[in-house]
Amino acid sequence: MSSIKLYPYPRIDRSVEWSETAIAVDGRAVDRAELADRWDPHSTISLSVTAGVPLDEFERYQVAPVLTLTAGCYSTAETVSSRAQFVRGAQRASASAQISIDGSRIAQELDVKASLTAPFGDEAWLGRRIIAQRRPEKINVDSELSGFPTSAVSFSENNFRQAPWMISISAVDLTDPFMHSVRLTLNLDYPRVVELIDGRAERHVETMLDAAIIRTLLQTARRLADDSDRDDSVHRAVEEFPDSIGAAADKTSRHYLKRPLNSIITLMRSKPEEVEMLILSATLALQEKR
Repeated sequence: MSSIKLYPYPRIDRSVEWSETAIAVDGRAVDRAELADRWDPHSTISLSVTAGVPLDEFERYQVAPVLTLTAGCYSTAETVSSRAQFVRGAQRASASAQISIDGSRIAQELDVKASLTAPFGDEAWLGRRIIAQRRPEKINVDSELSGFPTSAVSFSENNFRQAPWMISISAVDLTDPFMHSVRLTLNLDYPRVVELIDGRAERHVETMLDAAIIRTLLQTARRLADDSDRDDSVHRAVEEFPDSIGAAADKTSRHYLKRPLNSIITLMRSKPEEVEMLILSATLALQEKR
């Protein structure tokens, strides 16, 4: 026997018509499937939802219902919300709510919820009684949850300086999301790189790439830490923003160099050559089976 939800107060869920979530990045509309590849920490993501209610249902309430739209990010503990009033039409009343959130404040996915509220009786605590709810929605904002974005192009055709690969960093703060702060671009002009893409790379090519990624990530963490006006910038990024570039650098440092990020940054300032030796040792650079 199927279960039936019972609510203590009358609801109008079946009468409400909800729109799809409209998504925009920096003011430009994007499809949901494109969002993960269209934003970065410097973008502003906007979400909007519209609700429509038949006039006969709407006019039952002495005080007009209100539409509330909320989006939260579990990974960064950020939440934004907006409320909108209904406008009467010929046959329906409708309301549209919109929220905006900075790309630097989110990671992985957004939880989107919408509801209609209206007062019930004279009790103050029932001033925002929920009379209808939209099905909760999860919107993915990460193009690759297991690694950072990677592309492969011909450097010569794109007028890039020749190199096996290029690692681009867009982060301006240690708390910026790692997934959208780092991009690896592989050069198809190099036969060894093509072998790497096809899964046929020789071991020394893989270790060179590993070392390049570790080196770039740690150097970026040091630069961002030096640019920060907070003495606890590394600790804050690691503890409060687990999906940040700072946290990723700390995990990399502990995994490969067996030291926390703070320790490595201190060593980079005084003896950078020792850090380079640690990286080469950790990746077993140029060591091949005989």
